[in-house]
Parts: sequence; structure tokens; C-alpha cells
Amino acid sequence: MEGVFNQIAELIRKGGIVMYPLIILSLISWVLIIERLMNLRASRFLPSNLNEVKLLLQKLDVDGAYKVISLNKDVFSRALASVFEEYLKGNRSRAELSAILERELSGIVPAVEKNLMLLSAIASIAPLLGLFGTITGLIKVFTAYASVQMEEATRLLSAGIGEALTAAATGLIVAIPALFAYWVFRGLGNDVIEKVEREARDILSLLEQ
Repeated sequence: MEGVFNQIAELIRKGGIVMYPLIILSLISWVLIIERLMNLRASRFLPSNLNEVKLLLQKLDVDGAYKVISLNKDVFSRALASVFEEYLKGNRSRAELSAILERELSGIVPAVEKNLMLLSAIASIAPLLGLFGTITGLIKVFTAYASVQMEEATRLLSAGIGEALTAAATGLIVAIPALFAYWVFRGLGNDVIEKVEREARDILSLLEQ
């Protein structure tokens, strides 16, 4: 473990000051990735007893479906409960029920897209920080050429090249997983939203029987 810390410390020393924000961005991005892996699933947004509700609706037992769905606390269940409640009051208009369902489900999209913009920002900022580190490293390289002492020039040249390459590589190492995760979760999020919308349409169709 001590050897790992020593390697990290040496890497930070070679990469210069930009390594600190890059490491922070890397930690943040992996926390966000793990959070999305755990929470971005269709089962998190659809109730487990949805099939039971559909069976009750097929039997025209809207009151029973309302009682079953009311036991759940998720957004989709609350939306269905509002629709069933309105239906039981005598409002059978597809357009009005659809509007109620759409309004109640509007909170799902922000939950599905949670943290994605931050991942995108990290993917954009990390290469820029790496570029900044590259520039500061090149400044040291040019400083080395201005040095009249050969030993000092060699030291500055080595440090400058090391900082430029390390910073650039680290910036890409941080950005690539964040960008890849952003597009993967964007696709998964779209699939979740489409599934929720499909289930909502199925429920409305069952109410029209």
C-alpha cells in the first residue's frame, strides 16, 4: 500500500499542480458512475406489482388496481393512483387522463438524467486541465533553453517534458471513462424513459376497454 501511495505522489510531482484537480475530478466521476450503475434501472422507476395492476384492469377492476398501486411510494405508482382516482370519479377522457399522467410523471426525467451533465462537464474540463499542464510543462522546457548552466538546463528540460506528458495523459485518462459513461447512461436513460412511457400507454389503453 505504501508503494502505491509513493507512486501516486511521484505521479503528482511529475504532472505538476494540475494533477490535484484532475485527481479530484477522477474521484468525482467514479462516484457518479457507481451511483448511476446502482440506480439507473427500469426496476427503480416501475413498481414491482405492475403486472398485478394490469391483470386487475383487464378484469375491469379499476378500484382494485387503485388499492394495489396506492401501496407503492414511487413516482410511477403515484401517477397511476392519480389517474385511477380521477377515473373512479367519472372522468373517462383519454386526453385528460393522459395529461394527468404526463404531469405526474414529469419528475422521472430529472431522476433518470441525474448527474449526467456533471459527467459531461468532467469529460470536457479534464482534457483542458491536461492541456494547461502541457503548456506549463513546455514553459519549463523553454526555460531550460534559456538557462546558462548545463546541469540546471537538463533538470528543467526533463521536468518540463515529464510534466507536459503526464498532465496530458492524466487529462485523457480522466476524460475518457467519464465521456464513455455519459453516453452509456444517456442511452440507458432513454431506454428507461421509453419503457415508462410504454407502460403508461398500456395502462391508458386498458382503462379504455
